[in-house]
Amino acid sequence: MGKRKFLYMVYNENEQSVTSTGIEFADFVHALPIGINHILLLDSGYAEGEFHAGLRMEYVRKERLQALYKENVYAYGDFCWVDFEEVAVLNKLEPQEKAELLYLGHFKQPLESPFFEKLCNQFVYLAHDDGWFNKVFYKNAELYTGMLRQLVANRLKTYGLDTPPITADVGEQLKLFAKDGLLIESSRLVKSHTGVEVPLHVIGTITNHDELYNNIERYKSEARSQHWLVYKNGEWTIRQHH
Repeated sequence: MGKRKFLYMVYNENEQSVTSTGIEFADFVHALPIGINHILLLDSGYAEGEFHAGLRMEYVRKERLQALYKENVYAYGDFCWVDFEEVAVLNKLEPQEKAELLYLGHFKQPLESPFFEKLCNQFVYLAHDDGWFNKVFYKNAELYTGMLRQLVANRLKTYGLDTPPITADVGEQLKLFAKDGLLIESSRLVKSHTGVEVPLHVIGTITNHDELYNNIERYKSEARSQHWLVYKNGEWTIRQHH
C-alpha cells in the first residue's frame, strides 16, 4: 500500500485535531512526549482488554499497554480510543458522558467536547484502517508538535539515519505548514556527508486519502509552497525549495 512512504497531515487549530495518513498507532505512541496511563477502547478488535460492565466497553490498563502497542491494529478496521487517568473514574461517569463516549466511537466525531473532565484525557484517537486515515484530537497543541518532532526523527531511523528530534522552532513551523496540508516525503530524502534533506510540500486540505495516494505527483506539482527540512552540522532548519 505504501502508506509509510510519506506523511500527510492537516492541523485544525480550532478543533486542535490532526487528520493524517502515514502515521500508525505504534508511530504515534512511540513519538509522544508524555506517557499514557490507561486506554478506553471505543471501537476496536482487540480481544485482550478488560470489560467494564457499566460502560459495556473494553479498557486496557497502563501495565498491559505494551501488548496493545505490538498489535496489528490496522487489521481491526476501526480503531478508536481515549486515554484516561484513573480506572476508578469509569464507575463515576454519568449517562450523558457515557452517551458522548458511545457517540464518539460510533460516529467518529465528538458530540460536544472530545475531552472529558473526569477522564482527564489528553487525546482522542480515531482511525479507520490505522495509518491510512487517522484523526487525533490533542488537548494541548504542544503535544502535537512534541509528537511531530520525535516522529520525524524516528522515521529517519528507518532509513539508517540517527538524528535528534526536530527543534521546537522548526516543529512550530511544520505545524503552521500543516494548517494548509503538509506532505513530508521521508522516502525521497537526500543524504550527504554533512546531513540529510527531506522534501516538504504544502498541498492543501485533501480529505480523500486514496485520491491523494493515486495523484500525489499532481498534488506536488500544484503545491502552494515547497521546502526542505534540513539537518546539517547538528542543526535543524527549513529552507525554501528552489
